Amino acid sequence: MPVKGICSLSGLDEYLEKIAAAGIDVDEAVAQALNESAPIVEAEMHRLLRASSETWTGATERTLFKTEAQREGNFTFVELGADTSSDPAGIYKEFGVPRQAAEPFIRPSFANMRSRWRSKMKEILTSLGVA
Repeated sequence: MPVKGICSLSGLDEYLEKIAAAGIDVDEAVAQALNESAPIVEAEMHRLLRASSETWTGATERTLFKTEAQREGNFTFVELGADTSSDPAGIYKEFGVPRQAAEPFIRPSFANMRSRWRSKMKEILTSLGVA
């Protein structure tokens, strides 16, 4: 079962209307913004994972993933998280087990990088013609 977080961004409607008015494909602009800004959160996941590990084996880090922008209905999104289908280490690390305290790295990555991620997306959308 993959472990992932969701980051919803509000306030982008105004930018998307400006992009549409500028004649730019909104879906492509959002996909580009997501693809270029998602590595900010991905890098923070790697950083927090390494910082919280007493003994580094790299097992949990190998489960981390980031997808390219995808579209489902009206939603354009990227997925970031730990694919625990073959190795549950990410779940144990994020949520803990009876004899091991949780050492979250996914949820804090989204929380820590939210403003940087939003700023990067705004920068990219502005470069695409949003004033």
